[in-house]
Amino acid sequence: MTAEHLAAKRRYMIRFLGAMLVYSVLIMITGRTIRHVDPTWAKVLLALLPIIPIGVALSELLRFVASLDELQRRVQFEAVATAGVLTCMLSFAWGMLEMAGLPKLPIVLVMPLFSAAYGFGVWRATRKYQ
Repeated sequence: MTAEHLAAKRRYMIRFLGAMLVYSVLIMITGRTIRHVDPTWAKVLLALLPIIPIGVALSELLRFVASLDELQRRVQFEAVATAGVLTCMLSFAWGMLEMAGLPKLPIVLVMPLFSAAYGFGVWRATRKYQ
């Protein structure tokens, strides 16, 4: 790894983890206070507030990927493709199971599913190119 890549990785980790920390705090605050907010417009704003640090975290991910070399970008591309396919398959399968009477899952669980599948995709593609 070059010094440039290490600096980009360090910058990404600090900014990404900082954004996720803010997200975690906002999720806790939102979860505890949204039931006590009266006007609908205020509930909507409060519910959307955690989207801001998620946007920051995802923009940092894009910035980090742009700093990678061709092989590392390929790994990231394959990870995103894997995550997309797995998320589509699993969410479609669960939707079919809901028709069979299984409980409905909240749509908010799609992002954590995609994130987990992305992590699996990075692991899989990294092993492939070692």
